[in-house]
Amino acid sequence: MKRLIAILLLVSSAVLAAPFSHDGFFANAAVGLGYASFENADGEESLTASGLGVKLHGKLGYYVVQNLALHANLGYVAYPNFRETRNGIPTQVFHDFAVVSSVYLGAGVTYYVPDWNNVFVSGSLGATGYELDSRRMKGDTGLRAFSFEVGVGKEWYVFESLGLGISASFESAEYWSERDGVFRSSSIMLLFSITYD
Repeated sequence: MKRLIAILLLVSSAVLAAPFSHDGFFANAAVGLGYASFENADGEESLTASGLGVKLHGKLGYYVVQNLALHANLGYVAYPNFRETRNGIPTQVFHDFAVVSSVYLGAGVTYYVPDWNNVFVSGSLGATGYELDSRRMKGDTGLRAFSFEVGVGKEWYVFESLGLGISASFESAEYWSERDGVFRSSSIMLLFSITYD
């Protein structure tokens, strides 16, 4: 009887000590704060926004092999401290400005480094669209910029298939045309996330 109990304890301890695997369905939702900047400049006039921004981000995909997930990405960034400048001089503007924001849509990959306690790296490529609510423009600008995002973070399992995590991400996008000038944006964010896999 003692041998049976010892064997059961040994097997159960080995099972409990085994790391949870990253395979099958993958879903991640994150929210965070950090520095965000936006600029639209067409020579004489420019619209800028920078400072403490907010980011929402989601990933949905599947592990093609263990620890390596391919996924679709959807993100949103809000940029604060809106300013309008004419010939380099800030202008006093009376408008119903609400927010400068961008929506990101792309495809990416997330890789959990084996034996690194759920440390992961991620990256994605996609397109960013800009929305603006100001005196001279309201709603979707119709402009799309090529974008990329990279990130690194760590997760802790709270249940067998559910983890809470923290990560840092960098995102950048730029669009240029003779008619619309240059639209560029970037953000560096600290994100808190929940992952199901």
